[in-house]
Amino acid sequence: MSDDTDLTTSTDIEPPPLPVTENETAAPAEPVGRIDLAMLDEMSRVDPALFEQNHQDPPFSRQVMTTPLHFYVASESLTNLWCNWNGYSVAERLTSIDDEYATLRHSAVMTDISPLVKYRISGPDALTWLRRLVTGNLVSLSVDEITPVVFCEDRGHVVGDGLLFRLGAAEFRLVTEEAHLAWLLDSAIGHNVRIEDVSATLAAVSLQGPLSCAALAAAGLSGIENLRPYTAHWFDLMGMPVYVSRSGTSGDLGYELWVEPDDAPALWLRLLDKGRSFGVKAGGFALREIARVEAGIARAGVDYIGAFSAIDPQTAMTPYELGFSSLVDLEGEHFTGRDALRRVHARDPRHILATVAIDWHEPLRFTAIRDATGLAGLATSTVFSPALGCNLAMAILQPHAISSSTVLHVEAEIREELSLRLIHAPAHIIAGAALMLPARHLVPAPLTIRG
Repeated sequence: MSDDTDLTTSTDIEPPPLPVTENETAAPAEPVGRIDLAMLDEMSRVDPALFEQNHQDPPFSRQVMTTPLHFYVASESLTNLWCNWNGYSVAERLTSIDDEYATLRHSAVMTDISPLVKYRISGPDALTWLRRLVTGNLVSLSVDEITPVVFCEDRGHVVGDGLLFRLGAAEFRLVTEEAHLAWLLDSAIGHNVRIEDVSATLAAVSLQGPLSCAALAAAGLSGIENLRPYTAHWFDLMGMPVYVSRSGTSGDLGYELWVEPDDAPALWLRLLDKGRSFGVKAGGFALREIARVEAGIARAGVDYIGAFSAIDPQTAMTPYELGFSSLVDLEGEHFTGRDALRRVHARDPRHILATVAIDWHEPLRFTAIRDATGLAGLATSTVFSPALGCNLAMAILQPHAISSSTVLHVEAEIREELSLRLIHAPAHIIAGAALMLPARHLVPAPLTIRG
């Protein structure tokens, strides 16, 4: 007993009590203030499943994201060709690119554009903060109007661009190609504004082509033909609230429909059902790329690298170098990067993003654009335009290549069985968009194809 007594008194913690049997009396309660570490350890134990991956799942199972329309788009696919867009698995082509392109230019094509990044901006200081963020003037932007915007960092380099929707007096939606939430939140410090990434809670469908208005009218959107370019309106479709904007990247008449994810399948099926009599079909991401290059629309992360993504600061570009000059108002209110842009405005640009046409009758793969002195620029996006019968490229060019007297060409390798043929195709710069159709601006929008 003396040994046990010495052991007990020489330690701070007693061993756990033995279980009490029916013939024994429970030991007296521990003194107040004594800490039971064993019980605390048990209470603080965390379920390892919260941190450890279930090894029964394949390693890629958490990396594939699908939009609310994924399975409905897949049911239209005859090719099973998919690609990655902002982490989402989207259809690259559903049939053939020739068939989809012909539908786009003669009827209308539906595309799932849900992977676009979407931000909800609200609060008493929403407009004040946006005026400081973007380079353009937002004073005249009314409710249900849309404007293209670009935003820069302090050196005047472009961080990103997108479309800004004014949904209400103090509520906006910013739609971009890439994610910019960290930059938006940092730049909003000191403002009473709330910025939310609503990308996963807002589905979107693009309907582009000369009969897109007719298809929407047949689906039940009464008065859709009176919607002006770069404006939007709420419609009730089968009891679903649908926000429809007259916008898009096709260079033609087109609309984008914004809807709750749960309502997206019903909207998709309704448009397909009512649009089939007009020749409406579903299209993929490859078609969207062709149309936007024809329209001369730069894509962030492809045609230019955002200021915070560029490893080399020399690769970051200003709005003037990217063709966004019309989106910059140096005489208006102060915005981030204004002072730097004032300094560079009078200087010659280091690079220029332009559309280049390559006179060759079949699709080519190339990167370098050359002139008589050597390398004149690099192609960032290359497509073959069936309407124009030539290759088109968005290209970052050196200033001297813009001269009308400069003769450009590209070099491309064409494989012929087990041999390669090097071809030199002539090229020239296109001022503005390569293809911009008049129906894009008509009000009211045509409900039939005009001769």
